[in-house]
Amino acid sequence: MSLLSLIFPQDSRHFFGKRWLNVLLRSVHLCSSSGYAGGFLFDVPAEQLRLLYIVTAITGLIMILFDVLSNGVWLIQNRGWMIILKVLLLGQLALLDPFQKWGIFGIILLSGIVSHGTAGFRYYSIFHRRMIEKL
Repeated sequence: MSLLSLIFPQDSRHFFGKRWLNVLLRSVHLCSSSGYAGGFLFDVPAEQLRLLYIVTAITGLIMILFDVLSNGVWLIQNRGWMIILKVLLLGQLALLDPFQKWGIFGIILLSGIVSHGTAGFRYYSIFHRRMIEKL
């Protein structure tokens, strides 16, 4: 099996309970990220937000891992690269000191667009200039 076929399988991989595990991860991620964002926006000391940040990061990374392992095509669709953009923006917040709160709003805005955008937008590949579901 080649590396290319391992990352980009013809058919997406599934496992028993994947849907419910994804729902659970997404729910925990939403709870922790909303708590973190609210605390951040209302100047709660960083030490009190650390656990929320860690839970948000871990659940987000696990969801990314599941999506990539299911089918790497996710990486070249709008839904994938916009999530990567969110992670990069989150990493840059410390450097954007006067604009940190706007950065959080940007991350939340990108989240809403990715989660609730149409399939035509989410599955669109800027690299292929069309909607793709597999390579």
